[in-house]
Amino acid sequence: MVLTTTCDETSSPEPALEAETLAAARPASAMRRCFVTGEVKPKHELIRFVLDPQHNVVPDLAAKLPGRGMWVSASRAALEGAVTKKLFARAAKSNALISPDLVHQVEGLLAKRCLDLLGLARGAGLVVMGQPQVEEALKAGELACVLMAADAGHDIRKKLNRAAIVNSGFTRAQLGEALGREQLVALGLKPNTLTEKLRVEIFRWRNIRSETVKSVDCERS
Repeated sequence: MVLTTTCDETSSPEPALEAETLAAARPASAMRRCFVTGEVKPKHELIRFVLDPQHNVVPDLAAKLPGRGMWVSASRAALEGAVTKKLFARAAKSNALISPDLVHQVEGLLAKRCLDLLGLARGAGLVVMGQPQVEEALKAGELACVLMAADAGHDIRKKLNRAAIVNSGFTRAQLGEALGREQLVALGLKPNTLTEKLRVEIFRWRNIRSETVKSVDCERS
């Protein structure tokens, strides 16, 4: 299932800038070549695929499945190009069966992965919820970033402008549901490798999201 989200073009960081921020915050990462664009990028900016025993193309978001890895840039254009031009077979040097909804599968799996990681972060005590608590944690220098709902108002963005704000892409209702609340507009994340992993997955998911969903949701905001 693909989650519908809302975006705010005026407050969302540009993908390229966000990628640079993530790269600067992470230790040196192994590089891989996107077989669609030919670009060489850090692994966390790409998505790995493998063939299962029946030669089906399978997303390997954690990059842990056995088999020859095929790497695609974490962008909708690159992934759609791989599907429509049937480039997986060339990359695998074998027959490759592609599900017609592979792009939507990846989008949905990445969204679920983001929300699952958010739940793990809460269990690890890394999440600060409630605007007063987030503001207090910011003053104390305890936060790595503030995760903002895509439909958050401009007032709260101004109040939290001291933070490294990450536009989650999820609505306040979706963030709330993931953390057992009715809704959450913003939440703080403490420094941790799990926090960095969540930021990477949000970056990948937002770049794969449906352009149709983005444009429709932006018209509502």
